[in-house]
Amino acid sequence: MKGLCKSNLKLLALILLALVQPTNSSEAPLEPRAIMQFSSALHESSALASRGKHLWTLNDSGNGALIFKLDKIGNELKSYQMENTINSDWESLASDANFLYIGDIGNNFNRRRKLTIYRIAWEDIEQPEPSAQKITFIYADYRSGLPMSHDFDSEAIAIHGDEVWLFTKNRGDRNSNLYRFPKLPGHYRSKTTQVLPVNSLVTAADIHPKTRQLVLISTKKTSEGGKTILWLAPTSDFGVDWASHKSMEIAPHDQWEAVVWDSESSGIFLTHENNKRGFAGLAKLSLEAISKGLLRDYQRPSTE
Repeated sequence: MKGLCKSNLKLLALILLALVQPTNSSEAPLEPRAIMQFSSALHESSALASRGKHLWTLNDSGNGALIFKLDKIGNELKSYQMENTINSDWESLASDANFLYIGDIGNNFNRRRKLTIYRIAWEDIEQPEPSAQKITFIYADYRSGLPMSHDFDSEAIAIHGDEVWLFTKNRGDRNSNLYRFPKLPGHYRSKTTQVLPVNSLVTAADIHPKTRQLVLISTKKTSEGGKTILWLAPTSDFGVDWASHKSMEIAPHDQWEAVVWDSESSGIFLTHENNKRGFAGLAKLSLEAISKGLLRDYQRPSTE
């Protein structure tokens, strides 16, 4: 995060301050700035990671074990085949200074008990036949069945210090459960450490490596149609400070499935799959837009 300038740090401070300020919800949704329509090679872009001047993304289940390198205006630069990996249902990317993490964590119909996160060293990705290490885990409170209304699906991982934080997409109670386990190769049995009452389906997450600010994307159906919600909350070693969370509706509503803090400017990049608008694409929210959006909180506090 050496590229962060003082003005961006000041805006981040304003965002953190806004988290505890009173708001009203009467304003229109916030619209990310469209940057790029992807080619058909990225029709199901469902994850993002940011490193230096590049973004990384992937397609989800039913596609190859490929990750794609982009520039920050969305041009597709190259794709890389990951060795000793299987794209059962890749749904999320996360990163730290040394590794990229691929979340093979999708579980739409509750048919998967054991899930995998692949860890690849950044220095190996662009080498011939890059090989991945495995982090495997099971939910300690796992229950089989209820394929259309279970609470053991996920599309969102993030790195917090020495841990992977996984946020579930609960089709049953519409909360998001937080599971935490080491980011080291091994097998883990993780318990729910926190329940976030989002009353929607979480589809993406990232944690700012410097400020530890959590960003989530979720979607919900309402009597007015579909809604896409962006959430921000401080975090610490104890977990998510949900009492200080803020949220905003973003538009247009689409299948927004990826979010990441920009590693250089700390704006937020987002991608959506080819769904509502007939194409998959990349968009961005600047720090200025986020700080303005926080003044018109979508729902605060969340008590649904």
